[in-house]
Amino acid sequence: MQASPIARLKLKRREQRERRMARRDRRILEATMKYQGNFVNIEVIDVSESGAYVIAPVLPEFADCVTLAIGLPEIGSSVMVSGRVRRVGLGSRALRQRGGVGIEFTRYYTATGRDCLKRHLAA
Repeated sequence: MQASPIARLKLKRREQRERRMARRDRRILEATMKYQGNFVNIEVIDVSESGAYVIAPVLPEFADCVTLAIGLPEIGSSVMVSGRVRRVGLGSRALRQRGGVGIEFTRYYTATGRDCLKRHLAA
């Protein structure tokens, strides 16, 4: 008896690779997020020129818009950006971890802010 072509198909798992090509900073940065007219203090744990992953006490929903003011201590400056939620990571009471969201930047408020973020990432 011969095995079916589907049964003979050997599935290979793709290697996980970094899809994002932009330079990243995975240090914890302090920031403020404006969401639905309220300001909350947040931690940015992964930032690049195109977006950031933030830990927040208030979790916006997928596709919601937020404004972030991120402090850049390496260069003594800050950057203000608008973005859209592209990923929601839920927290865990058992592990005592707050939830976070992945933000895709849609607008820098100033060209100087973008330049400051580039210098911070290069430092």
